[in-house]
Amino acid sequence: MKSMKKFFHSLLALTMLFGAASCEEEIVYVEGTPVLSVSTDLFVADGEDEVELTVMVGDVDVTADAKLYVDYELMSSRFFTTTRAKEYKFFASYNGKVTKNIIVKAADPKLYNLEVPADSKEDKFGGFSHKVLITQATGTWCGYCPYMIRALEVFREQSANASKAIVVAAHNGDELSSVASEAIISSLRIGNFPSVYFNLNPEASFGSYGNLEIDSQNLDAATEYESKPSSNVGIAAIADANKTTVAVRTAVKVGADGAYRINAWLVEDGVTEYQSSYWSEFREGKIEHDFVLRAASCVSPIQGAQLGGKDSSKKGDVVELYHEFDVKEAGVVNTENCKVVVLVTSAVDSKFYVENVIECPVGQSVPFGYVD
Repeated sequence: MKSMKKFFHSLLALTMLFGAASCEEEIVYVEGTPVLSVSTDLFVADGEDEVELTVMVGDVDVTADAKLYVDYELMSSRFFTTTRAKEYKFFASYNGKVTKNIIVKAADPKLYNLEVPADSKEDKFGGFSHKVLITQATGTWCGYCPYMIRALEVFREQSANASKAIVVAAHNGDELSSVASEAIISSLRIGNFPSVYFNLNPEASFGSYGNLEIDSQNLDAATEYESKPSSNVGIAAIADANKTTVAVRTAVKVGADGAYRINAWLVEDGVTEYQSSYWSEFREGKIEHDFVLRAASCVSPIQGAQLGGKDSSKKGDVVELYHEFDVKEAGVVNTENCKVVVLVTSAVDSKFYVENVIECPVGQSVPFGYVD
């Protein structure tokens, strides 16, 4: 009798086992190459903001049957949150195939929550104060470059027009050159060192005459010529940094319809590096280089990215941009000596020239400026 009970118990157990197994739904894989996408490429490391992952094969969402990974660790869901600010690598596997990696930045809440200064004339869309961008083409190997280095110093110290200009040094082929500076040199087709360009216009430029007085006078006259009574766009910004990142949040007010682009340049002053010199009054050796362009927010540092992601903007538009620069990747020596130059370009005959520009030192903010 006991043996019969054992038999039926065993039979019942086997029936339940195989019955349960037969009830499990087998995954029917969709044939094709899986593609991973993320809901954002930048989110806040506050434990609440999240990234959502989606895996598609053609038009079919296969996320539920895919394995999702962050920094090579299997995820428990398609959503990811964190309190650690850094870059994260995501990928997925589906039906034995692995997707391409996607890098997503988790921002430091302290930096991401930066707020631009309050607008003193919120309803005003015109009469924005205007500044001129001077781009200095230079190199530590260039023995004639000290003439322009000194001329810029004299101009900034003595010229009444100095307050109208912002200077950025694009280094070429030396220890201080960057991807951004080399791109500018290439885009403007600069072959004369030293030389200066105004508002990224290749036709508004000149080289050194090897005479300090003439060079500084030319800087003064060209700045005066390129200055406008007012600009069609106003720019405000705030910048700050931690040990690994320089961040900027900027706002742009549009005062006239047009095609605009925006870029943020990371610039560092006081960088000690060797400088060649053919000028007896400028000793060859290590000096402090100012205005060094370290990085740009857009891969096209001349044109920049479309303002607000649109082909054109309308009068009355207010657009914000947030960007983070990696300190190590940019080669920054001291973030306390850094500033972010924000420039907005506008289209003229399908070419983009600087419409307006501001500079915002790290740890400071710049409000919208108005002529009156």
